[in-house]
Amino acid sequence: LASFRPPVKGARDFWLAFVGRSLLIFSYYMILNYQLYILENYIGQGKEAAAATISVMSVITMIVGLIGSIGSGAISDWIGRRKLPVIVASILLAVGYFLPWIMKSASSMMLFAGFAGLGYAVYGAVDQALNVDVLPSKEEAGKDLRILNIATTLGQMVGPIVTSVLVIAGGYNLVFPTAIAFAIVACIFIQLIRSTK
Repeated sequence: LASFRPPVKGARDFWLAFVGRSLLIFSYYMILNYQLYILENYIGQGKEAAAATISVMSVITMIVGLIGSIGSGAISDWIGRRKLPVIVASILLAVGYFLPWIMKSASSMMLFAGFAGLGYAVYGAVDQALNVDVLPSKEEAGKDLRILNIATTLGQMVGPIVTSVLVIAGGYNLVFPTAIAFAIVACIFIQLIRSTK
């Protein structure tokens, strides 16, 4: 039972990081898991065209993911800051969500792949370092990191569920602004952390 006990004492920054991480991943998977449906039902592509667009998007995401992961991790270590890259990541994600919302084209989804893919990679590169910085107890670091990793699974699971509810309630036009709002709120939570710059 002790191995499942979440941290309480001196864990303010830990929980801010947990909520911030959940919401940021939540926002990304709201759209990522629905790419095919967005292309078919929102953009208006047929199955073959949508499949071709997703292939291009996958390549774009892979390229910007490599660049973002390698570059931002090194820059974060060099400047000694974790929260600044999170601001950059949140802005990139928000721009990626905004473009398909206003442009409604296959090109805008490719831009989503570029901006949001880069933002997610930038965040991922500094995320674990930030998580280590907010651990309340070095003796229970492994247990607490495991709890922080639940935020990833939570975001990946709940994001698509919320998307389906929003689509039923009012269509895809509700999904994009909601994802933007979650990315901004996530950034605010992470900026409230005091134990790391």
